[in-house]
Amino acid sequence: MPTRSSVLSAVASLAAVSVAAQQTPDLTPYLMSDRAAEIALARSALPKPVADSATVLVLTKSGYVVAEQGTNGFTCMVQHSFDGDIHGPGVWNVNLRGPICLNPPATRTVLPEMRKRAEWVMAGVSPNEISVRTKQAYASHEFPVPAPGAMAFMLSPEQHLSDTRPHWMPHLMFFYDHAIPAATWGVSGVTSTIIDGSALDPDAQMTVILIPVRKWSDGKLALPDSAK
Repeated sequence: MPTRSSVLSAVASLAAVSVAAQQTPDLTPYLMSDRAAEIALARSALPKPVADSATVLVLTKSGYVVAEQGTNGFTCMVQHSFDGDIHGPGVWNVNLRGPICLNPPATRTVLPEMRKRAEWVMAGVSPNEISVRTKQAYASHEFPVPAPGAMAFMLSPEQHLSDTRPHWMPHLMFFYDHAIPAATWGVSGVTSTIIDGSALDPDAQMTVILIPVRKWSDGKLALPDSAK
């Protein structure tokens, strides 16, 4: 007959397994089976004349890898829900896909954390441990602060950034050292002209400024939902 301690131990083990399952879901749905489609989606974040010469990364079971090597220093990829707030309610929303292209300074200094995050996620590292590792990497300067001029383009008309407003607005992202507060730019919430995007990933240890723009990468005019 099992003892009370053995039953409690078994319950605790099951609880631990349950928590682990919540932290590390089935990651297969995040992988696009059509690599050509993923490359095209990644490039759609940037106007074609620049995107055609950019390096493109695709997500694999071991993280992001180079699918096409570019020549202009830009890097394009498709971000997923776990690239944002790793503790947020939508961290495992498989519907979210954010094509993004980073310019050369951002490729050198912002992309390393993005790639390492994906590597950890695909390896099954828990969100709490990812937070710890990220902060340690910034503290040790393994992850550098954003270089001057580091920015990214999210202009894809195919983006799905939330289930309520999937296409939101085409926008630019500017990355700065976390020591420079977002208030320096007079930023505010999502209805502001200049938006504080730092909360999108609190672990990233950087200030992120979002500026919506008028047109998608294909040149079509972006209008508010109420105007469509």
